[in-house]
Amino acid sequence: MLNVRAAMLAILVAGCGDNLAAPPDADIPDAPMADAAFAPAAHYAQPQGTTLGGPTLSAPNVVPIFFTGDSDMQGQIEGFLDALPGSHYWNATTSEYAVGDITIQPSIVSSDTPPTTDDALQAWIVLNSDGLHGWPANTPNTIYTVFLPDGVVLTAGGSMSCSSFGGYHDETQTGSVIYALLPRCQSGVLGGITPAISHELVEASTDPFPETMGAYQNTDAAHAIWGLIPGGELGDMCEFVDSAYDHSLGSYLVQRTWSNTAAATGHDPCVPQDPATAYRGAVPLLTDHLPFTDSEGNSVTTDGVAVATGTSRTVEIDMFSDIPTDLWQVEAIDVASRFEGSAAELQLSLDHNAGKNGDKLNLTIHRIKAGQFGGSVALVESFIGGNTVSEFWVWVSN
Repeated sequence: MLNVRAAMLAILVAGCGDNLAAPPDADIPDAPMADAAFAPAAHYAQPQGTTLGGPTLSAPNVVPIFFTGDSDMQGQIEGFLDALPGSHYWNATTSEYAVGDITIQPSIVSSDTPPTTDDALQAWIVLNSDGLHGWPANTPNTIYTVFLPDGVVLTAGGSMSCSSFGGYHDETQTGSVIYALLPRCQSGVLGGITPAISHELVEASTDPFPETMGAYQNTDAAHAIWGLIPGGELGDMCEFVDSAYDHSLGSYLVQRTWSNTAAATGHDPCVPQDPATAYRGAVPLLTDHLPFTDSEGNSVTTDGVAVATGTSRTVEIDMFSDIPTDLWQVEAIDVASRFEGSAAELQLSLDHNAGKNGDKLNLTIHRIKAGQFGGSVALVESFIGGNTVSEFWVWVSN
Protein backbone atom coordinates (compact mmCIF):
# COMPACT_ATOMS: atom_id res chain seq x y z
CA MET A 1 0.00 0.00 0.00
CA LEU A 2 1.58 3.25 -1.10
CA ASN A 3 1.08 6.38 0.93
CA VAL A 4 -0.88 9.39 -0.33
CA ARG A 5 2.05 11.72 0.32
CA ALA A 6 4.84 9.46 -0.93
CA ALA A 7 5.29 11.10 -4.32
CA MET A 8 5.13 14.60 -2.82
CA LEU A 9 7.79 14.12 -0.18
CA ALA A 10 11.55 13.64 -0.46
CA ILE A 11 12.39 10.09 -1.45
CA LEU A 12 14.28 9.82 1.83
CA VAL A 13 10.96 8.63 3.23
CA ALA A 14 10.40 4.91 2.76
CA GLY A 15 7.26 3.50 1.18
CA CYS A 16 4.73 1.33 2.97
CA GLY A 17 5.55 -2.20 3.90
CA ASP A 18 3.23 -4.25 1.75
CA ASN A 19 1.73 -3.61 -1.59
CA LEU A 20 -1.20 -4.31 -0.96
CA ALA A 21 3.40 -10.23 25.35
CA ALA A 22 6.84 -8.59 25.02
CA PRO A 23 9.87 -10.71 26.09
CA PRO A 24 11.13 -10.40 29.66
CA ASP A 25 13.96 -8.04 28.65
CA ALA A 26 11.77 -5.82 26.47
CA ASP A 27 13.14 -2.30 26.30
CA ILE A 28 10.86 0.40 27.68
CA PRO A 29 10.96 3.40 25.31
CA ASP A 30 13.05 6.25 26.63
CA ALA A 31 11.19 9.18 28.17
CA PRO A 32 12.62 12.53 29.20
CA MET A 33 13.36 13.15 32.84
CA ALA A 34 10.54 15.39 34.03
CA ASP A 35 9.72 17.47 37.07
CA ALA A 36 7.55 15.31 39.32
CA ALA A 37 4.99 18.13 39.46
CA PHE A 38 4.72 18.33 35.67
CA ALA A 39 2.37 16.15 33.61
CA PRO A 40 1.19 16.22 30.01
CA ALA A 41 -2.13 18.05 29.74
CA ALA A 42 -5.23 15.93 29.20
CA HIS A 43 -5.78 15.09 25.55
CA TYR A 44 -7.60 12.67 23.27
CA ALA A 45 -5.74 9.38 22.98
CA GLN A 46 -3.01 8.74 20.43
CA PRO A 47 -3.47 5.71 18.13
CA GLN A 48 -2.48 2.17 18.94
CA GLY A 49 -1.04 -0.11 16.30
CA THR A 50 -3.01 -3.36 16.24
CA THR A 51 -2.18 -6.84 15.07
CA LEU A 52 -4.33 -9.01 12.84
CA GLY A 53 -3.05 -12.02 14.80
CA GLY A 54 -0.15 -13.08 12.61
CA PRO A 55 3.36 -13.75 13.96
CA THR A 56 6.21 -11.32 14.44
CA LEU A 57 9.82 -12.49 14.04
CA SER A 58 11.39 -13.89 17.19
CA ALA A 59 14.88 -13.80 15.64
CA PRO A 60 15.00 -11.72 12.44
CA ASN A 61 17.77 -12.98 10.15
CA VAL A 62 18.72 -10.61 7.32
CA VAL A 63 20.36 -11.89 4.14
CA PRO A 64 21.69 -8.82 2.27
CA ILE A 65 21.74 -9.25 -1.51
CA PHE A 66 23.77 -6.96 -3.79
CA PHE A 67 24.75 -7.04 -7.44
CA THR A 68 28.20 -7.02 -9.03
CA GLY A 69 29.73 -3.62 -9.64
CA ASP A 70 28.26 -2.07 -6.48
CA SER A 71 31.10 -2.73 -4.05
CA ASP A 72 31.54 0.82 -2.74
CA MET A 73 27.95 1.29 -1.56
CA GLN A 74 27.80 -2.37 -0.56
CA GLY A 75 30.56 -1.83 2.00
CA GLN A 76 28.89 1.28 3.40
CA ILE A 77 25.48 -0.41 3.68
CA GLU A 78 27.06 -3.45 5.33
CA GLY A 79 28.57 -1.13 7.94
CA PHE A 80 25.09 0.20 8.69
CA LEU A 81 23.57 -3.28 8.89
CA ASP A 82 26.34 -4.46 11.22
CA ALA A 83 25.44 -1.65 13.65
CA LEU A 84 21.88 -2.97 14.14
CA PRO A 85 22.42 -6.21 16.16
CA GLY A 86 22.40 -5.52 19.89
CA SER A 87 21.68 -1.82 19.37
CA HIS A 88 19.44 0.31 21.54
CA TYR A 89 17.73 1.48 18.34
CA TRP A 90 16.64 -2.04 17.35
CA ASN A 91 15.52 -3.01 20.84
CA ALA A 92 13.56 0.22 21.35
CA THR A 93 11.70 -0.05 18.03
CA THR A 94 10.80 -3.74 18.10
CA SER A 95 10.98 -5.48 21.50
CA GLU A 96 7.52 -4.46 22.74
CA TYR A 97 6.12 -6.36 19.73
CA ALA A 98 7.84 -9.64 20.73
CA VAL A 99 10.61 -9.24 18.15
CA GLY A 100 14.04 -10.47 19.16
CA ASP A 101 17.49 -9.20 18.25
CA ILE A 102 18.41 -9.00 14.60
CA THR A 103 21.16 -11.05 12.90
CA ILE A 104 22.95 -10.04 9.68
CA GLN A 105 24.27 -12.81 7.41
CA PRO A 106 27.24 -12.42 5.05
CA SER A 107 26.18 -10.62 1.89
CA ILE A 108 25.26 -12.38 -1.33
CA VAL A 109 26.67 -10.70 -4.47
CA SER A 110 24.73 -11.77 -7.54
CA SER A 111 25.91 -11.56 -11.15
CA ASP A 112 22.32 -11.87 -12.36
CA THR A 113 20.56 -8.97 -14.08
CA PRO A 114 18.67 -7.03 -11.38
CA PRO A 115 14.90 -7.58 -11.56
CA THR A 116 12.81 -4.59 -12.67
CA THR A 117 9.32 -5.76 -11.64
CA ASP A 118 8.02 -7.10 -8.35
CA ASP A 119 6.83 -10.29 -10.08
CA ALA A 120 10.34 -10.91 -11.42
CA LEU A 121 11.83 -10.10 -8.02
CA GLN A 122 9.58 -12.61 -6.27
CA ALA A 123 10.31 -15.36 -8.79
CA TRP A 124 14.06 -14.75 -8.45
CA ILE A 125 13.93 -14.87 -4.65
CA VAL A 126 11.84 -18.06 -4.60
CA LEU A 127 14.24 -19.75 -7.02
CA ASN A 128 17.35 -18.89 -5.02
CA SER A 129 16.04 -19.36 -1.47
CA ASP A 130 15.78 -23.16 -1.61
CA GLY A 131 19.28 -23.69 -0.20
CA LEU A 132 20.59 -25.15 -3.46
CA HIS A 133 21.70 -21.98 -5.25
CA GLY A 134 24.32 -20.53 -2.89
CA TRP A 135 21.93 -18.51 -0.75
CA PRO A 136 21.08 -19.46 2.86
CA ALA A 137 17.94 -21.58 2.82
CA ASN A 138 14.72 -19.85 3.80
CA THR A 139 13.47 -20.06 7.39
CA PRO A 140 10.44 -18.42 9.08
CA ASN A 141 12.83 -15.68 10.37
CA THR A 142 14.74 -14.97 7.14
CA ILE A 143 14.41 -11.57 5.45
CA TYR A 144 15.99 -11.58 1.98
CA THR A 145 16.93 -7.91 1.58
CA VAL A 146 17.65 -6.87 -2.01
CA PHE A 147 19.62 -3.68 -2.73
CA LEU A 148 19.19 -2.47 -6.30
CA PRO A 149 22.21 -0.82 -7.93
CA ASP A 150 22.26 2.83 -8.86
CA GLY A 151 20.03 3.58 -11.85
CA VAL A 152 17.86 0.44 -11.70
CA VAL A 153 14.13 1.16 -11.48
CA LEU A 154 11.65 -1.45 -10.26
CA THR A 155 7.89 -1.33 -10.82
CA ALA A 156 5.52 -2.72 -8.18
CA GLY A 157 1.74 -2.48 -8.38
CA GLY A 158 1.97 0.09 -11.16
CA SER A 159 4.27 2.34 -9.10
CA MET A 160 7.94 3.05 -9.77
CA SER A 161 10.78 3.01 -7.27
CA CYS A 162 12.18 6.38 -6.24
CA SER A 163 9.25 8.27 -7.75
CA SER A 164 6.46 6.61 -5.76
CA PHE A 165 8.29 4.61 -3.09
CA GLY A 166 11.69 4.42 -1.45
CA GLY A 167 11.41 0.81 -0.37
CA TYR A 168 8.94 -1.90 0.61
CA HIS A 169 8.70 -5.32 2.19
CA ASP A 170 6.35 -8.18 1.42
CA GLU A 171 6.06 -11.96 1.20
CA THR A 172 6.27 -13.90 -2.04
CA GLN A 173 3.06 -15.30 -3.49
CA THR A 174 4.73 -18.70 -3.68
CA GLY A 175 6.09 -20.09 -0.44
CA SER A 176 5.53 -16.98 1.67
CA VAL A 177 9.20 -15.99 1.63
CA ILE A 178 9.83 -12.69 3.44
CA TYR A 179 11.70 -10.07 1.42
CA ALA A 180 12.51 -6.36 1.34
CA LEU A 181 13.41 -4.24 -1.68
CA LEU A 182 15.61 -1.15 -1.36
CA PRO A 183 16.20 0.94 -4.50
CA ARG A 184 19.11 3.39 -4.81
CA CYS A 185 17.33 6.75 -4.89
CA GLN A 186 20.28 9.03 -4.10
CA SER A 187 23.42 7.99 -5.92
CA GLY A 188 26.34 7.47 -3.56
CA VAL A 189 24.54 8.90 -0.53
CA LEU A 190 24.39 6.44 2.37
CA GLY A 191 21.98 8.64 4.31
CA GLY A 192 19.63 8.49 1.35
CA ILE A 193 18.98 4.78 1.91
CA THR A 194 19.56 4.03 5.61
CA PRO A 195 16.21 5.50 6.78
CA ALA A 196 14.40 3.27 4.29
CA ILE A 197 16.41 0.23 5.41
CA SER A 198 15.55 0.83 9.07
CA HIS A 199 11.88 1.42 8.21
CA GLU A 200 11.54 -1.77 6.16
CA LEU A 201 13.46 -4.07 8.50
CA VAL A 202 11.35 -2.97 11.47
CA GLU A 203 8.16 -3.53 9.46
CA ALA A 204 9.34 -6.85 8.00
CA SER A 205 9.93 -8.01 11.58
CA THR A 206 6.64 -6.73 13.04
CA ASP A 207 4.47 -7.60 10.01
CA PRO A 208 6.43 -10.30 8.17
CA PHE A 209 3.53 -11.97 6.34
CA PRO A 210 1.30 -9.02 5.37
CA GLU A 211 -0.69 -10.92 2.76
CA THR A 212 -1.46 -14.21 4.53
CA MET A 213 -0.88 -13.74 8.28
CA GLY A 214 -0.92 -10.01 8.95
CA ALA A 215 0.49 -8.73 12.24
CA TYR A 216 1.04 -5.01 13.03
CA GLN A 217 -0.46 -3.43 9.92
CA ASN A 218 -3.54 -1.59 11.18
CA THR A 219 -4.67 0.79 13.92
CA ASP A 220 -7.40 0.64 16.54
CA ALA A 221 -10.90 1.39 15.23
CA ALA A 222 -11.09 4.80 16.92
CA HIS A 223 -8.13 5.93 14.77
CA ALA A 224 -9.01 3.98 11.63
CA ILE A 225 -8.05 6.80 9.27
CA TRP A 226 -4.40 6.29 10.26
CA GLY A 227 -4.54 2.82 8.72
CA LEU A 228 -5.13 4.44 5.32
CA ILE A 229 -3.19 7.68 5.76
CA PRO A 230 -0.32 7.53 6.62
CA GLY A 231 -0.62 3.69 6.84
CA GLY A 232 -1.01 1.26 9.71
CA GLU A 233 2.41 -0.40 9.82
CA LEU A 234 4.73 0.85 12.54
CA GLY A 235 7.13 2.66 10.24
CA ASP A 236 4.33 4.27 8.26
CA MET A 237 2.81 5.84 11.37
CA CYS A 238 5.93 7.98 11.89
CA GLU A 239 7.34 8.41 8.40
CA PHE A 240 5.94 11.90 7.66
CA VAL A 241 7.23 13.46 10.90
CA ASP A 242 10.48 15.33 10.23
CA SER A 243 11.82 14.72 13.73
CA ALA A 244 11.46 10.95 13.27
CA TYR A 245 14.65 11.01 11.18
CA ASP A 246 17.72 11.22 13.37
CA HIS A 247 21.04 9.61 14.30
CA SER A 248 19.77 7.32 17.04
CA LEU A 249 21.98 4.51 15.65
CA GLY A 250 25.41 6.03 16.20
CA SER A 251 26.39 8.16 13.20
CA TYR A 252 23.79 6.57 10.92
CA LEU A 253 20.58 8.29 9.87
CA VAL A 254 17.52 6.15 10.66
CA GLN A 255 13.78 6.47 10.94
CA ARG A 256 12.25 6.08 14.38
CA THR A 257 9.04 4.01 14.42
CA TRP A 258 5.79 3.79 16.39
CA SER A 259 5.63 2.62 19.99
CA ASN A 260 2.22 1.81 21.48
CA THR A 261 3.71 2.11 24.97
CA ALA A 262 5.08 5.60 24.40
CA ALA A 263 1.88 6.75 22.67
CA ALA A 264 -0.25 5.56 25.58
CA THR A 265 1.87 7.36 28.18
CA GLY A 266 2.05 10.82 26.60
CA HIS A 267 5.58 10.53 25.23
CA ASP A 268 6.87 10.68 21.68
CA PRO A 269 5.31 7.66 19.94
CA CYS A 270 8.21 7.58 17.47
CA VAL A 271 11.01 5.77 19.31
CA PRO A 272 13.71 5.81 20.46
CA GLN A 273 13.06 9.25 21.94
CA ASP A 274 15.98 11.48 22.82
CA PRO A 275 15.71 11.78 26.63
CA ALA A 276 16.70 15.45 26.43
CA THR A 277 14.02 16.37 23.89
CA ALA A 278 10.42 17.20 24.80
CA TYR A 279 7.55 15.68 22.89
CA ARG A 280 4.98 18.23 21.72
CA GLY A 281 1.52 17.25 20.52
CA ALA A 282 -1.65 18.97 19.36
CA VAL A 283 -4.67 16.68 19.24
CA PRO A 284 -8.31 17.41 18.34
CA LEU A 285 -10.97 16.40 20.83
CA LEU A 286 -12.94 13.83 18.81
CA THR A 287 -16.44 13.17 20.16
CA ASP A 288 -18.29 11.93 17.07
CA HIS A 289 -18.55 8.28 16.07
CA LEU A 290 -18.66 7.87 12.31
CA PRO A 291 -18.92 5.04 9.78
CA PHE A 292 -15.67 4.17 8.03
CA THR A 293 -14.17 1.43 5.84
CA ASP A 294 -10.77 0.56 7.31
CA SER A 295 -7.58 -0.51 5.52
CA GLU A 296 -8.68 -4.15 5.63
CA GLY A 297 -12.00 -3.32 3.95
CA ASN A 298 -14.00 -3.74 7.17
CA SER A 299 -16.89 -1.45 8.06
CA VAL A 300 -16.10 0.07 11.45
CA THR A 301 -17.18 2.96 13.63
CA THR A 302 -14.37 5.44 14.07
CA ASP A 303 -13.86 8.71 15.92
CA GLY A 304 -13.86 11.92 13.92
CA VAL A 305 -15.67 15.18 13.30
CA ALA A 306 -19.20 15.20 11.85
CA VAL A 307 -19.62 18.14 9.46
CA ALA A 308 -22.33 18.19 6.79
CA THR A 309 -21.27 19.45 3.35
CA GLY A 310 -21.67 23.21 3.17
CA THR A 311 -21.62 23.70 6.94
CA SER A 312 -18.98 24.47 9.59
CA ARG A 313 -18.01 23.06 12.95
CA THR A 314 -15.51 24.17 15.60
CA VAL A 315 -13.54 21.60 17.60
CA GLU A 316 -11.08 21.92 20.46
CA ILE A 317 -7.38 21.25 19.93
CA ASP A 318 -5.57 20.19 23.12
CA MET A 319 -1.84 20.91 23.32
CA PHE A 320 0.46 18.83 25.51
CA SER A 321 4.13 18.09 26.11
CA ASP A 322 5.94 15.63 28.35
CA ILE A 323 8.31 18.22 29.87
CA PRO A 324 7.94 22.01 30.14
CA THR A 325 8.57 23.84 26.85
CA ASP A 326 8.18 27.19 25.18
CA LEU A 327 5.41 27.81 22.66
CA TRP A 328 5.32 25.76 19.47
CA GLN A 329 3.43 26.27 16.23
CA VAL A 330 0.39 24.36 14.97
CA GLU A 331 -1.07 24.12 11.48
CA ALA A 332 -4.28 22.47 10.19
CA ILE A 333 -4.10 21.10 6.63
CA ASP A 334 -6.65 19.92 4.05
CA VAL A 335 -4.98 16.72 2.82
CA ALA A 336 -6.77 16.61 -0.55
CA SER A 337 -5.51 19.98 -1.79
CA ARG A 338 -2.09 19.99 -0.08
CA PHE A 339 -0.91 16.48 -0.83
CA GLU A 340 -3.17 14.84 -3.41
CA GLY A 341 -3.37 17.63 -5.99
CA SER A 342 -7.18 17.63 -5.76
CA ALA A 343 -9.68 20.40 -5.24
CA ALA A 344 -9.99 21.52 -1.63
CA GLU A 345 -12.49 19.56 0.43
CA LEU A 346 -12.06 21.35 3.75
CA GLN A 347 -11.45 24.96 4.72
CA LEU A 348 -9.58 24.98 8.03
CA SER A 349 -8.80 27.88 10.35
CA LEU A 350 -7.27 28.05 13.84
CA ASP A 351 -8.00 30.86 16.28
CA HIS A 352 -4.31 30.74 17.34
CA ASN A 353 -1.35 29.13 15.60
CA ALA A 354 0.83 28.48 18.65
CA GLY A 355 0.59 27.34 22.27
CA LYS A 356 2.14 25.15 24.97
CA ASN A 357 1.20 22.37 27.36
CA GLY A 358 -2.37 22.86 28.62
CA ASP A 359 -3.39 25.44 26.01
CA LYS A 360 -6.55 24.90 23.99
CA LEU A 361 -6.93 26.08 20.41
CA ASN A 362 -10.13 26.15 18.38
CA LEU A 363 -10.19 24.67 14.89
CA THR A 364 -13.08 25.65 12.61
CA ILE A 365 -13.78 23.15 9.85
CA HIS A 366 -15.88 24.22 6.87
CA ARG A 367 -16.70 21.29 4.62
CA ILE A 368 -16.64 22.37 0.99
CA LYS A 369 -17.42 19.04 -0.67
CA ALA A 370 -17.58 15.33 0.00
CA GLY A 371 -14.35 13.45 -0.57
CA GLN A 372 -13.73 10.43 -2.77
CA PHE A 373 -14.79 8.00 -0.04
CA GLY A 374 -17.62 10.09 1.36
CA GLY A 375 -15.41 11.91 3.83
CA SER A 376 -12.28 14.02 3.97
CA VAL A 377 -9.01 14.05 5.90
CA ALA A 378 -7.56 16.90 7.95
CA LEU A 379 -4.04 16.88 9.34
CA VAL A 380 -3.00 18.75 12.50
CA GLU A 381 0.76 19.24 12.66
CA SER A 382 3.05 20.68 15.32
CA PHE A 383 6.21 22.50 14.24
CA ILE A 384 9.47 23.66 15.75
CA GLY A 385 11.69 25.78 13.50
CA GLY A 386 9.77 24.71 10.41
CA ASN A 387 10.14 20.96 11.11
CA THR A 388 7.20 18.74 12.05
CA VAL A 389 7.53 17.18 15.49
CA SER A 390 4.12 15.50 15.64
CA GLU A 391 0.99 15.04 13.57
CA PHE A 392 -2.58 13.86 13.98
CA TRP A 393 -4.82 12.67 11.13
CA VAL A 394 -8.57 13.38 11.42
CA TRP A 395 -11.57 11.87 9.59
CA VAL A 396 -14.28 14.39 8.67
CA SER A 397 -17.64 13.18 7.30
CA ASN A 398 -21.38 13.29 7.87
